[in-house]
Amino acid sequence: MQGGEPVRSYLNIDALLAVARDQGVDAIHPGYGFLAESAPFARACEASGIRFVGPTPEHLETFGDKTAARRLAEQAGVPTVPGTGALATAADVEAAARDIGYPLIIKASFGGGGRGMRVVMDPTSSPTS
Repeated sequence: MQGGEPVRSYLNIDALLAVARDQGVDAIHPGYGFLAESAPFARACEASGIRFVGPTPEHLETFGDKTAARRLAEQAGVPTVPGTGALATAADVEAAARDIGYPLIIKASFGGGGRGMRVVMDPTSSPTS
């Protein structure tokens, strides 16, 4: 991984696991972001016999899908802000907004770090990031 672009090197799962095996590593804590949210990385660690210090691959997949994560939180009795499940059309969003009220945030089902979030202040405003 020497001399490579840092982000590309950091995301090279095969290279990371090769270094870990070469150094006798038995567990990897992935830090924050990038690989910390990667179900494929967690699975690759497991397959290599290296403990992934973090959520299971199944949990990472569930929490990566915001609709599934919300559903799971509601089933567990975790308080959530008013909202909906997945909405397919603009008309569905408008109907939900009438029920929920403004301001509201429209969020993509997948994506982290605030990507895909749009704030709508009232029925006549355009969504803003």
